[in-house]
Amino acid sequence: MQENFVDHFWGSEFNSTTGFEALTQRMKQGKQTLTDFTEYVKKRSQIEQRYGKEMCQLANSMIGRDEFGTLHNGLEVLQSETLEIGKVSIYYSEIMLDTIERTVREFRDVQRESRKKIEDGVRKSIKHKKTSYDHMLKCQATYQKACIDSDKSSELLQQNMTQPSKKVEDLKQKMKRARQVAETSDKEYSESVSQLEEAKVMWEKEYTSYCQAMQTLEEARIAKLRSALWYYTNTCSTCLVEIDSHHEEVRKTLERCDITHDVNMFIKQHKTGRQKPASIPYENFYKSDVKIPLAENTPTENHRAGPVTPYERVVALYDYVAQGPEELSLAQGDLLVVLEKIDEVWWYGKHKNGSTGVFPASYVHVMPL
Repeated sequence: MQENFVDHFWGSEFNSTTGFEALTQRMKQGKQTLTDFTEYVKKRSQIEQRYGKEMCQLANSMIGRDEFGTLHNGLEVLQSETLEIGKVSIYYSEIMLDTIERTVREFRDVQRESRKKIEDGVRKSIKHKKTSYDHMLKCQATYQKACIDSDKSSELLQQNMTQPSKKVEDLKQKMKRARQVAETSDKEYSESVSQLEEAKVMWEKEYTSYCQAMQTLEEARIAKLRSALWYYTNTCSTCLVEIDSHHEEVRKTLERCDITHDVNMFIKQHKTGRQKPASIPYENFYKSDVKIPLAENTPTENHRAGPVTPYERVVALYDYVAQGPEELSLAQGDLLVVLEKIDEVWWYGKHKNGSTGVFPASYVHVMPL
C-alpha cells in the first residue's frame, strides 16, 4: 500500500519542525544523487570519447604491410573496423553527454526551483505561527497578572470596608481599574489565541501542500533517475553490440583466410628457383712434381737459416689468423710446404695458394713423404 508523506511527517510539539526538516534533508539528498549521477555520466562520456579517439588513431597504424593474400585482407579489415569502432565510441559518448547528462541536470534544476518556492512558503507560515505563539504567551502572561492584580484589589477593598469613606472610595477606584485592565488583557489574550489558531490552520494548510508536493517531486525524481539509468545501460549495451558487429566483420574475414593460398601466393611472387647448388669436390693442391724455385728456398734476411727436409709437407691442424704481414693465416686442412724451420715455435713456408710467410709450428702436422 502506498504511504504518504502528509501522514508521517508531523510533530506533537506546537512549534515542532522535525517533519519539515526531515523532508527538506531528503530533498537535498535527492538533489545530490542527481548531481552525482550527472558527474558520473559526464566522466563516463569522457572515457568513451578518449577511447574512441585513440581507436581512430590506432586505425592508422601500419599492420602487416608485407603480408600477402587472405591474411593481408584480414589485417586491412581489422584496420578499417578499428576506425569504425572509434567512431561508434565517439558517437555514444556524445549521446551520454547530451541526452543523459544534460537531461538529468536540467531536471534537477527544475526540481530545485519548484522545491524552493514551496519551501519558502512553508518557512513563512512556520515563522508566522511561531510569532503568533510568542504573542499569545505574552498576552497570556499579561492577562494572568491582571487577573491576580484584580483579585488582590478586591480582597484589599473587602479588608478595608470599615476604613474612612475616602480610603474606601480610593480602593474601589483601584479595584475598578484593575478589573478594566483584566478585561482588556482578557480580550487581548482571547484575540491572540484566535490569531494563533488562524496561524496554525494556515501553517497546516501550507505544510500539507508541501508534503504532497515533496512526495510528488520525490516520486518524479526516482522515476527520472531510474529511467536515466535504464537508458544509460541500454546505451552502453548498444555501443558494445555495435562494436562487436565490427569485430564480427574481422572474424568473417579471418574465416576466409586460406593458409595454403597465402603460402602459394608468396612462393609465386618471390620464388628464387628449384636448382640446388652442386657439391664442391676435394682437390689435391700438392703434387710430387712441384718444383720450388731456389730463390724461395733462400731465407730472407729476417729469418735465420735452419735445417729443413726438402719438400717437407705439413697440414694445418687448427685455424690461425695472421697477426702481421709476415705471417700466414691458416684454416684447418690447409696444405703448406715448409721452406725453413726458424726455431721450435715458428716455421717459414709456402701456402697452397702461393703466399709465403711464417706460421706457428704447433698448428701444423708434418705429412710423411
